[in-house]
Amino acid sequence: MAQIWELFHGKYQDPLERELRETFAGQEGLLYNMLLYQMDWMDENGTPTSGMTQDRLHPLLCLLSCESLMGEHEPALPAAAAVELVWNFSLIHEDIQSGNPDRGERPAVWWVWGPGQAINAGDGMHALARLALMRLEERDMPVDRLLDALRLLDQSCLDMFEGQHQDLAYQEKLNLGVNAYFKMAAGKTGALMACAMGLGALSAGREEVVVEAFRTCGRSLGIARQIIDDVRDLWAGPPETAPSNNALNKKKLLPIVYALETAEVSTKRELGTLYFKRVLEAPDVQKIVDILDQGSARDFCLEKARQYCRDAMDSLEGVDISGWGTQQLRALCEHISEGDR
Repeated sequence: MAQIWELFHGKYQDPLERELRETFAGQEGLLYNMLLYQMDWMDENGTPTSGMTQDRLHPLLCLLSCESLMGEHEPALPAAAAVELVWNFSLIHEDIQSGNPDRGERPAVWWVWGPGQAINAGDGMHALARLALMRLEERDMPVDRLLDALRLLDQSCLDMFEGQHQDLAYQEKLNLGVNAYFKMAAGKTGALMACAMGLGALSAGREEVVVEAFRTCGRSLGIARQIIDDVRDLWAGPPETAPSNNALNKKKLLPIVYALETAEVSTKRELGTLYFKRVLEAPDVQKIVDILDQGSARDFCLEKARQYCRDAMDSLEGVDISGWGTQQLRALCEHISEGDR
């Protein structure tokens, strides 16, 4: 839905970009050039680019959460910058782990500067994220709550790392099961979305029970988003469309996990034969999609995504949120469940 991105680009994008740029102020050298390249502020030759134009979901979650609770978003800007930097840190490392040569329409950081330097860049981005969060003190956040915010960010990173570890480990497993998948998705994608919403509530000065309600909401939205991403990885377009790297890398996408758990033995055998190949090629992925189309895997996944979005809103029942905030959060849930970006 366009509505939610109109809010981001019309209200949040410019102050977020200023906050992010202030985090980088005074930092010079090749390491920071790589970080600026990842942020889309510089090309690979060191030439500045026009600026931030991307949709940025994690800062949106953070700023929207804060504004829905206190009527303004400015107190959460350092937290929003921090989660965006953590997200980019995770993308740099994910591209290395998955061997993705491109990030969006540009070469990935590791493809330009090599895996070793890209690891340094990712680690530097993570350190900058923690420094960005410390700027909450400049917005009069008490020290005890600032420590709570740092603890939340670090615990969320740890949960995300655990989910990413499971995602990689599951590539060679065939007997995964949907419950294990949902646990993985809660960490890999849900942890940082939960963090973003929790930090938004913390920045609004709300008590722990409200922070936890927003974290629960974000975690459910994260699982829903992971499910929709998995569906897109398999049904991205017509058969001649190049398959996603996730599909080629044998990632255990939910439609496949569901089929391997619930399908007839003959169907499981067909999928297993394909996944025992050392390397998957584009025709193999199309065969997998053809097999899945014979069952209910896609419909199951879409319904689970909608259910997690309903759970997300249910987790905020009883929380004192403005009418405007409720409307925007519902629009966000619809945006995620429909798979729009």
